[in-house]
Amino acid sequence: MATTVGSVVPFDSQLQSWEEYCEILNYFFVANDIKEEKKKRVVLLSCVGAQTYALMRNLLSPVKPGDHSYAEMVGLLNNHFHPKPSEIVQRWKFNTRNRRPEESVELLTMMLRDRLVCGISDDRIQRRLLVEDALTFEKALKFAQAMEAANRDIVDLKSMTEQSRFTKGLGAVNKMEDGGSTSQQVVRKCYRCGGINHVAKDCRFVSEKCHNCGKVGHIKRVCRMKMEQKEGVADKVNKHIS
Repeated sequence: MATTVGSVVPFDSQLQSWEEYCEILNYFFVANDIKEEKKKRVVLLSCVGAQTYALMRNLLSPVKPGDHSYAEMVGLLNNHFHPKPSEIVQRWKFNTRNRRPEESVELLTMMLRDRLVCGISDDRIQRRLLVEDALTFEKALKFAQAMEAANRDIVDLKSMTEQSRFTKGLGAVNKMEDGGSTSQQVVRKCYRCGGINHVAKDCRFVSEKCHNCGKVGHIKRVCRMKMEQKEGVADKVNKHIS
């Protein structure tokens, strides 16, 4: 008769977490070469204790625990003891959180700093903030805003560079040779970005927000409001001169 290595005590939620108890169970399975799911389920149900077994019956009623697999039993109690937090509840807790009498304003700013760093979606900005020494909320906020602004400027500059290279190579007018004759094809600029190698509906800035007027569908460089503002200033200057 094979000798059993070790033992499994009933689960007590006051002494350990369900996750820790499952880890001990897995060690017991390895030590006794228990690999079959059916046998694992039997060990769990027979060793988990009367209180936890009654809980499992209540959660599964009218189905009995023995009709489910080992993995289903583990997942059932894991969801019971460690339920997934509700997003709206966590948001409510954060938005209704007030500073307690024993907490200083400095602690509040540290919590805001941590929330800012953890909530940044740009990995490059987040990694940069994580290695920053003596990071304060104000410093983190200014740095994140500066990085985002720089990223937007890079996109605009890249677009201008690509357009400039394409324009120099293509010219204002394409000349097409056909049997010795030369025909001219008028090149129309995209009103979203000013480019000439695509049409507006295919422009990659179709969903871009203008940094000048705030509208979606074009970039600052070709913003009509910006052009109208410049024309207005020019008219005022001309009138003043004359």
